[in-house]
Amino acid sequence: MRIFLLVILIIFSGCNITKKANTSSTIKKIPTKRIIENVEKNKSDFTYLLLRSQATVIENGSKSQFNVSIRIKNDDKILISGSLLIPLFKGLLMENKLMFYEKLNKSYYDGSFQYVSDLFNFEFSIESVQNLFIGEPLTFKDSKLTQTLKNSEYELESFDRKRKVLKSYTFNPINFNLKKQSFSNNSGAKLSVVYDNYKTLEKVNVPQLITILATNKEKTTRVVIKSKISRINQEVSFPFKIPSGYKKIKL
Repeated sequence: MRIFLLVILIIFSGCNITKKANTSSTIKKIPTKRIIENVEKNKSDFTYLLLRSQATVIENGSKSQFNVSIRIKNDDKILISGSLLIPLFKGLLMENKLMFYEKLNKSYYDGSFQYVSDLFNFEFSIESVQNLFIGEPLTFKDSKLTQTLKNSEYELESFDRKRKVLKSYTFNPINFNLKKQSFSNNSGAKLSVVYDNYKTLEKVNVPQLITILATNKEKTTRVVIKSKISRINQEVSFPFKIPSGYKKIKL
């Protein structure tokens, strides 16, 4: 279960290439409302999306690589499959359900998002996980956002008083693509996600390079995901069945 857990836990603590922004000092502060409006205009419009990816995980000096297939039905479900010559793991995420299994250890998990939200002190949903992969803010709604102009880029911040989490979002000042989002709490745990190399195809604007950095007092884990759009708005299947004989685990 180690490999899939590593991917999932990092996720919870995801035409023409867009040109880089001109980071000239002439960039001026604009109303926060206008930033949000421009970010909303950038939202991808799709029904189905299939991404083919390669993930590199670096943790405690060790490095591993494997191929990842990500199938998304917009705001409904996500199927993640990992392989390295042979299948390694498969996970299905739905609105109120999280299920996955790993073939090497013949084990599986069947639970809810609420458990993971409580575990990581962050309110997760199918929408927030989807947004991680397609380069949109994990959680933007119902947030009191404050704006700063940092390094000629727009940065919006909010603080979740209930869960004591500071949220930060950095946007390209020219095209308003999300460049970075980060989440941190008082215990020193931090999750940052950096996006680059966006590609727009059929109204879908997706980063082809995602770098995830998860840190706490004990360790630092880095994940680099290189993705390519394989299929858009063509219906894809979501085959998932826990094999018989697998042992159920508790996280």
